[in-house]
Amino acid sequence: MSSPPENGTTAQPPFLYPSSIKLIFAILYTAIISLALVGNTLVIYILYKKPETRKLTSFMYVNLAVADLLVTAVVMPQSLELIILDQLWIDGAFGEFLAKFIMFVFFVAITASVFSLTAMAFDFFFGIAFPMQKFPRFRNKKILIPTIWITSMCLMTPWLVIIKVKNSRIVYKFSQFGGIQAALRGEYLYIIVAIYLFPLVTMCILYGHVCRTLYKHKLPGIAINNRATTRANATKRQVIHMSIAVVVAFALCWLPAHAYHMILAINFRVRQSLPYHFMLFCYWCGHANSAVNPWLLMYFKKKFRTAFRKMITYPLPKISFASKNIENAGSITNLPIRGPIVQGTEHHQSASSV
Repeated sequence: MSSPPENGTTAQPPFLYPSSIKLIFAILYTAIISLALVGNTLVIYILYKKPETRKLTSFMYVNLAVADLLVTAVVMPQSLELIILDQLWIDGAFGEFLAKFIMFVFFVAITASVFSLTAMAFDFFFGIAFPMQKFPRFRNKKILIPTIWITSMCLMTPWLVIIKVKNSRIVYKFSQFGGIQAALRGEYLYIIVAIYLFPLVTMCILYGHVCRTLYKHKLPGIAINNRATTRANATKRQVIHMSIAVVVAFALCWLPAHAYHMILAINFRVRQSLPYHFMLFCYWCGHANSAVNPWLLMYFKKKFRTAFRKMITYPLPKISFASKNIENAGSITNLPIRGPIVQGTEHHQSASSV
């Protein structure tokens, strides 16, 4: 979503970005693409390789990581390409199909990412507010995950109609839905409410209730144990910090883009008075949320940090331990033949098994 919407049947007039703007955004997009690819791939890999982390919330993390990877692999390169090539696009039926596909994937992935965060907030809320109830229908991953993606696709189908390509430019024909200004206002308000305000308010309410519940209520049976009390308080603080971080990251990353949408909805002509790179920066901030999410998860979730450390550090002690056993086994085999021969054999087997 790098070019502004088209208000008629003609394509957007050519616009040349300064070389400095191209260089800056090439660096910025390269940074978030690298962080998002590594972070989201690690989240999926850890959940796949570590069965102890596979819970319902973990599947939602995978769903979030998949959505963020779609944004990283499809949307970010397209946004960078439009900046480098000054908004030029491929003409013809294939160019229009590709533009529709990329923009549709973008909005579906963003919506699925936001809905995954909201679903995790609901799961968290149910676990704290109703700990004795399982909510099998909501917590059934075979139902919840397809529902998130199908709902996201249905909500974003208007973009398959709006996106067109004319004169090597991607144009947005809002006029198909009525008057230009009314259609612009309706579409942008729809985006703001559907994938920003409504999920944000919902997450704030749910996480606010969770934080209030954790602060007010003490866990049963820990009043007489100072160590358990300290540990429980530390866990509560970690939960609250993670909750606040997730909501704040989502709100801050997407605030500039949706503020820009609000400006367009109120008065589209205001866009002409804004610096053109302002729009680029707004959308870059939103894309950056796909790079922030996995690293927030790594930072706040102890199981993920532990699995990440083991994945990185495990080969080193394994090699050193094996080499030490081989050396010990070699020294034992040099002992006199008085019964320790069996010990030497056992050590050789131990070293080979490691």
